[in-house]
Amino acid sequence: GSMSFEIVSKGLQHEYWQAVKQGVESKAAELGVKVNFVGPDSESNIDQQVTQLENALNAKPTAIGLAALSTDAVKDQLQTCLDNNIPVIGFDSGVPDAPEGSVLANCSTNNYNAGAVAAEEVYKAVKDRIDGTVRIGIVAQDATSESVVNRGLGFIDKFAELAVADGHTATVVGNEKYVSDSKCEKTDGADVEIEVLVPASVDSALSATDCQTLLNKADTIAVYGSNQHSAEGMITGNENLNKFGTGEDQVIAAGFDSGAAIKAAVADGTFLGAITQAPVQMGEKLVESLYAAANGETVEDIDTGCQWYTAENIEDPAIWDNLYGK
Repeated sequence: GSMSFEIVSKGLQHEYWQAVKQGVESKAAELGVKVNFVGPDSESNIDQQVTQLENALNAKPTAIGLAALSTDAVKDQLQTCLDNNIPVIGFDSGVPDAPEGSVLANCSTNNYNAGAVAAEEVYKAVKDRIDGTVRIGIVAQDATSESVVNRGLGFIDKFAELAVADGHTATVVGNEKYVSDSKCEKTDGADVEIEVLVPASVDSALSATDCQTLLNKADTIAVYGSNQHSAEGMITGNENLNKFGTGEDQVIAAGFDSGAAIKAAVADGTFLGAITQAPVQMGEKLVESLYAAANGETVEDIDTGCQWYTAENIEDPAIWDNLYGK
């Protein structure tokens, strides 16, 4: 008979998940498989997601895709999948620390690689301005979440590597987690100082203040915000200072993800650009992996990729379909 996949996301109210769903449904149609894509009403509604996973199991699907809100909450269901030989593939944030053998692979953005892409683009824009000591600021929402930390470290390590390759010295200062986990060798008196600011709590006003702190330092030539929260904090922080832009004497700004405010900042040149994850492609790759696993093939983790978008390419369908906040 034909295959059926049950896919349980972290939510349906967010346009990001709608984009994943778009990719899931187009690939399922192409492969001729049935899919049922669900998600809780909010990303804090763990109980509802557990019920949805129970329902998914009761539907006796060929395979299951899961982006867990809480791995602890779904351990019993994952064990049931294992006992009944139902392959499970994680996606997006996946199912970290799932029971051994229950989740075969994960389809997600490699956040470290995505941060490195942002660094390459920012470096290209500022390399001719590295004269004397310069500061590259990073506004990071936290020092705990895997995605946020890796997007920061990927940026720091790549930027430092490019600077050193061009004969400069580089160092990381600021938040202890980023300083200690970065591969960048800490160098006193470096001519490229990468400063990471993390607020005491995830609060838009605090992130806006962090951005202002960086913009008020005369040697700051670029600022990077590693998720939607931080990039929006940069937009707010810049409102009265008006220092961001691509002109000679302006500070280069780069963000991550989308939403109406970030898309507007990219479109009008306040931001040089931003990184978008590829949720449509994530949905496609998820279905391909489920299909392979259901056919008994070996599956492995897949980096679903990212794209750098600017005022020039923001309306290209390959980019636009992955952006939210339309």
